[in-house]
Amino acid sequence: MAKTDANGVDLSGVTGRLIQTVDLVKGPAPQAIATDTRNGYVFVLQMESGSQEDIEQGNMRLNRIDRTTGKVIDSMQLRGFGHGISMGVEPQGTETYVWTEVGPLHLSKRADGTVKAAFGKAVTRFLYEEDTILDANSPTLRKFTPPGSTSGTGPSIDPVNNLLCVMYHKSGKRTFTRYDLAAAAAGNWVPVGTTFVMRDCDGLPATCVDEETTPAVPSPYPLEAKLTSQGFTVLGDVLYWYQWAPYVYDEDPATLPVDGFPGIAFLTSYSWTTGERFDRQVVTSADGLTRREPEGAAIEVDPATGENRLLFGFSNTVPGTTSSRDVTISWYPTKPAVDGVKVLADWEDLALEPGITPGAQPPRGRLIALAGTTYLQLRGTLTCTPGLTADSKIATLPHRLRPTHPTRANVPRNNNTGRCVCRVEANISGALTAYGPTSDNAVTWIDLDGFSVAWR
Repeated sequence: MAKTDANGVDLSGVTGRLIQTVDLVKGPAPQAIATDTRNGYVFVLQMESGSQEDIEQGNMRLNRIDRTTGKVIDSMQLRGFGHGISMGVEPQGTETYVWTEVGPLHLSKRADGTVKAAFGKAVTRFLYEEDTILDANSPTLRKFTPPGSTSGTGPSIDPVNNLLCVMYHKSGKRTFTRYDLAAAAAGNWVPVGTTFVMRDCDGLPATCVDEETTPAVPSPYPLEAKLTSQGFTVLGDVLYWYQWAPYVYDEDPATLPVDGFPGIAFLTSYSWTTGERFDRQVVTSADGLTRREPEGAAIEVDPATGENRLLFGFSNTVPGTTSSRDVTISWYPTKPAVDGVKVLADWEDLALEPGITPGAQPPRGRLIALAGTTYLQLRGTLTCTPGLTADSKIATLPHRLRPTHPTRANVPRNNNTGRCVCRVEANISGALTAYGPTSDNAVTWIDLDGFSVAWR
């Protein structure tokens, strides 16, 4: 059942896309995300490598990505910082300051005693400087450890209210405290308002359900009994927790899918005031990704519309590899539909292939939601010179319009001996391809105005 929280977020509602299947500098999966909307950047944290040495030492790589083109601009290496529980970024003019966890490290170990992950026990703020290496022991870093914290920490920024929220563990409980962002940057760590303590069932009746217990939901494979935290963020008095129920690992690989996402993602919202859960939903966005794993959450204010947005990320297997991972970031809107229509991405030009030119109306696309279904709509005409004589790529969609499942429609083309329709299809990489041209029946123009199809 749909529930809209105080920010206007409906976790069962439609979602948009910010960037899709962006290859990172290194191979490991993304861990945390944040955006600098003033300067047009997306920042993504990942481990430096999958080696045991980098995992134990908490070595990470911070990627800076162009939010419009989806291209990685540059990166920064962070040595001894942790695992990337969460992060925040703070624009200052044309520069960006980054908030992350930082060492000393808390080591999370497996049953056999080997280190599974290393988490930073403090938080810090530093200037992003491309192609540099920053060590956790650098004297330039000012660190803060929440009082009573016993293990990993993580920061997240509420850019609407200029608050920094720090997650930590105290007395065995996951705890969240907010601080004034500017004051924290100056080293003045005075809590703002109350502290949020995540409920558990210690000492409560058997009917209590722990917030880290995997809900009973339909699944093609057995799920781990305990949810894995994949990120958090705060907007106003609502806390959002991003979690993952991995498929149960089994000795027989035939019991797990070779492709497809490795578990189920959940987003849960809580009232900061009461501490109670408001809503929890299975996240269905971007379900066409390969080995889809939830990674990171953040809040941003869309620079184009001023709308607050709840961002959440996924990793995906890079095509042609078995272990390299890329990043996709989706978002929940906070503003309601107008006359029943929610515009998730307004009209944008398509990038045309060589030999393809605009007709009377330039080819453009947008994303809208209507009655709970999201549609990719295209418009405009294309002129193909000297003419398409085989199935051909004709354009590329902007990142915000790219589906994770192929989507297609039949559209008008030049009439040649009664053949006046061709199929246009968009794929996960944004490639727009025309199907139907032949050597004896060339396509010389295509009309996209009739392209309006369901999008996932």
